[in-house]
Amino acid sequence: MPWLINAAQLDKFRKSQKNVMILDASFHHGERNAKQEFLEKHIIDAHFFDIDAFSDPAPDASHPHMLIHDEKRVSELIGNLGIRNDYKIILYDNSELHTACRALWMFKLFGHNPHLLYVLDGGFKAWEKFGGKTEAGQPSTAAKTYTAHFEPAFLRTLTQIKTNLAAPTEQVIDLRHAVRYSGGPEPRPGIRSGHIPGSFCFPSITVFDKEGYFLPLEKIRKKLIDIGVDLNAPIITSCGSGMTAPILNFVLDLINHPQHALYNGSWTEWGTEKLFADEKSLMERPIENCI
Repeated sequence: MPWLINAAQLDKFRKSQKNVMILDASFHHGERNAKQEFLEKHIIDAHFFDIDAFSDPAPDASHPHMLIHDEKRVSELIGNLGIRNDYKIILYDNSELHTACRALWMFKLFGHNPHLLYVLDGGFKAWEKFGGKTEAGQPSTAAKTYTAHFEPAFLRTLTQIKTNLAAPTEQVIDLRHAVRYSGGPEPRPGIRSGHIPGSFCFPSITVFDKEGYFLPLEKIRKKLIDIGVDLNAPIITSCGSGMTAPILNFVLDLINHPQHALYNGSWTEWGTEKLFADEKSLMERPIENCI
């Protein structure tokens, strides 16, 4: 399983461990420029992990974060960051979306050993609060050989979600805000409101305290159980476009949940599909399963 570490542990890793790469996986919706912010200030020795560089724009421009599945291309992108398959990778972000979790899920999907993957609790703000060293500019690195192996078990497609709706075997948990889940307006044009029938509502902010640190795992576990989630059964996570849903995938890893995956297209894809013949009637049922 991957690991959640604090700033002091990161600093110790940085000073004492070999084959460690620190990656800033910040991503923002709107006007903030994650790469520019990285260039202005980042954790010392860190490199920028561009989440969009791994997105495939070909299928549909309205689905901006669908991942490329080209193992050769992914191997090249990761190798160019100076990473080998045996590297410990410490991910952090300076984003309200907590996108270090998205990056960690991507590395799992591309076959990196989960035991070598770490997330900094509290992100860049926690590092600054700790008094950790920072620097500016673009770090240099030498490309290394990396071999990606796509792991489809961690991903669900539109077809699989439709199949699961017809004959449910996996629980779907939606990490969007409860307003959007319950039918509020969507931020992207051309996408209808609502949620996948039968899905649970568990907004991503539910797992963090007011400072942006993860809540104790037992508290998160209880919140999931309280809305009816069976933590012994398979889970599919979903959100707006697949950026925040991996927060829960990361938590599920930490609590040793046996089987969970991400619906990569999430509501951006589902909300552009035509309603199923029976979906409309399902959507008209009273809203349940919401924290």
